[in-house]
Amino acid sequence: MGLAAILDVVLPPACAACGLPGGPACAACRAALVHLPPPLCDGCGGPVPVPVARCPACRGRLGWGRQAVEWAGPAPAFVLALKDGRRRTLAGVLADVVAERVPAPRAGSVLVPVPLARSREAARGFNQSDLMAAALGRRWGLPVARCLRRVRDGPPQRGASASARARQAAGAYAPWGRAPVPAVAVLVDDVRTTGATLAACARALRHGGAESIGSVCFARAV
Repeated sequence: MGLAAILDVVLPPACAACGLPGGPACAACRAALVHLPPPLCDGCGGPVPVPVARCPACRGRLGWGRQAVEWAGPAPAFVLALKDGRRRTLAGVLADVVAERVPAPRAGSVLVPVPLARSREAARGFNQSDLMAAALGRRWGLPVARCLRRVRDGPPQRGASASARARQAAGAYAPWGRAPVPAVAVLVDDVRTTGATLAACARALRHGGAESIGSVCFARAV
C-alpha cells in the first residue's frame, strides 16, 4: 500500500475545508461552493459581460471548456487537501461536483486526464486528474483514455504568471502509445487557471488525430 493510500486510512475523517468530523467534504461546505456567474462564454465557459461564442480567455485548439465552481470559498481547501495533503478521496468529491454542475459530454466522448510530470506523480503517489477522470467516467458512463504524457518537466505552475505558464506548457505534452487518441476527447483537470496547460494538451491531441476536444475542470481560477 502506497503512502497516499495509507494516509486515507490513518487520517481522522474530517471535512478538508472546515474540519468537521465526518466525510472529506461536509454538506455545508459543498453547498458553499461558488457557482460561476452567468452569462458564460460558449467556448471556455468563463464569466463574460454578454454571451459570446469565444472570448479573449479562449485558448488554442480547445473547442470548449466547462468548470463547476469558482476558485473561492471551500474550493481551494478541497483541491489543496487532495494534492498537498494527499487525501485521495477528495478526487471523488470533486468529480461529484463536476457531474452535478457540468452537463455530461455527448455520447462517444472519451475522458483524457491531464498528465503530471513523472517526478511529481511519483512524489505525490497519484495524479489527481487521473482519479477525477476515473470517477467521472463511472458517473457519466464514459470511457477514460490515458493517451497523453508529459515529455518535458518544469517548475510547478502554481503561482506562475500567465506568460510563464504558457512557456512551461508549450510542447510539454505528447500522445502516449499506451492508448489511442480518441476522435472526441474531453480533457479532465482539477483547476483551470490561464488555460495554457489545457491548450498545450489539446495541441498534442490534435497531432494525435483528435477531431473534437473539450475540457472539464472542478474550479476556475480567475
